[in-house]
Amino acid sequence: MTSAKQDSTALQLKYPDMGLVRSYLGFSLIEVMIGVFLSTILMSGIVQLLGGSVSAYRLQLDQSQLEESVRYARDVLVTHIAQAGFQPEPWQNLAGIPAVTDEALNGVSATADQLGLQRWSRTNCYGNDNPVSDGVGQPAFYLLQARFMVNTTNNLAITCRYGPDAASLQTQMNNFGLVEDVESMQVLYAVDRNGDTLADGWVTAQAWQQESNILAVKVALLLATKLPFDQAGSTQITLLDESISPPADGHIRRVRTLTTAIRSRMK
Repeated sequence: MTSAKQDSTALQLKYPDMGLVRSYLGFSLIEVMIGVFLSTILMSGIVQLLGGSVSAYRLQLDQSQLEESVRYARDVLVTHIAQAGFQPEPWQNLAGIPAVTDEALNGVSATADQLGLQRWSRTNCYGNDNPVSDGVGQPAFYLLQARFMVNTTNNLAITCRYGPDAASLQTQMNNFGLVEDVESMQVLYAVDRNGDTLADGWVTAQAWQQESNILAVKVALLLATKLPFDQAGSTQITLLDESISPPADGHIRRVRTLTTAIRSRMK
């Protein structure tokens, strides 16, 4: 026994770092399990944090895209409504064309109206100058008719025709999608019933007595985000004269309304 102790002491004197080497041999099983457990908790927190950040980014991106769609739809609709009924030479006292056409219909589908407008224009449906010139070398005024509706793929779509007169119109856009993820469009028309050039009320399409008494158009659009974000139940949404119950599909929906005067009829 004494010899063994002497041998151990001799080895420690000869190899003074031997104890340190033994301490570097590794972790015990319990230490490894604790490390794995702590690492799992840490990684779980990181994953949850990353997932929340991605969801927030997706939500912000989809809402930004929705608002951009609203701005574009507003620009297009306001331009067409404001210029509806335009006459190139009003001083000649010629019979004016209707600003709102017979294609303006109420309830063409379960959730949407249809808007029909027309005007005389030097530019066609694409915004290009008419290649035909008038007597002074300017692009000639042709008749432009536009119809707006929500199609079966939830696009706010336009059908646009252009030509020298109503009998010679050529379709340049046929149900062309302008804005995606539009679920409904509702339209009302401000009418002047007593001839004082002031609007007396709002009516649906074809509910006016004379089309020439329409002074302004109000449009409400219901748009939805591309992706679902929650499982909230559906709530009833009111668009002008209609109430809509959208499905509980988690998509975020926004209602945007614009009101535009028909410029040629404002005194």
